[in-house]
Amino acid sequence: HVCTYKDPFMYNYDRMLFDYIEPYFNSSQRCEFKVGFDFSHGGKRFSVVGVDPKDSMGVVGKDTVVFFEDHIERTVLESLHLLPYETGLPEKYRPTRLSLDEEGILRDYVRPYFEQRSSGLRKTDIVEIQGVKFKIMAMKPDPGDQVGGGVAKDTVLSCKGMALKESFAPASRAKGKAKAKAAAAQGSSGGGGGGGPTGGAQEE
Repeated sequence: HVCTYKDPFMYNYDRMLFDYIEPYFNSSQRCEFKVGFDFSHGGKRFSVVGVDPKDSMGVVGKDTVVFFEDHIERTVLESLHLLPYETGLPEKYRPTRLSLDEEGILRDYVRPYFEQRSSGLRKTDIVEIQGVKFKIMAMKPDPGDQVGGGVAKDTVLSCKGMALKESFAPASRAKGKAKAKAAAAQGSSGGGGGGGPTGGAQEE
């Protein structure tokens, strides 16, 4: 079952099927998909909202029955600002450590991704594009955490700023180990009370 997003909807449901949905599946589908799969064709945007068998992945074939009526309401964003994380981002997109090749990132990553994705985004969401993670920094309007906003052809996309650093759990574990070592050293210097368990472990 495929639904069109309402904001680019034109004519009627039959026209959307014959002019956009069927041509996409006949010529442009590239992979298996499941519920939640967004795609666009001819400037119109769609989402798969149901499949049979339920919860399965697959492709549309010549004998597949496509249901196509109904539409999806969404908040269309005027602008969206997102930044990539350093990890996985090729160095050519970072002219300096404090700057990004914004046009290159938009051209090679962001615009192609949002040509196909229409579903709602929320501020601070993280999306992965071709192996690079991007964090949503700001959007206009901000529809709130529950609804989210979607990108359309007139949404202004920007990546101005610097690449983000990820916080890794191993760093905190390393700090924990350092504290444990310091505590052990302090216990050893304290004499019998701290040394008893350590001595027992060595004897075993």
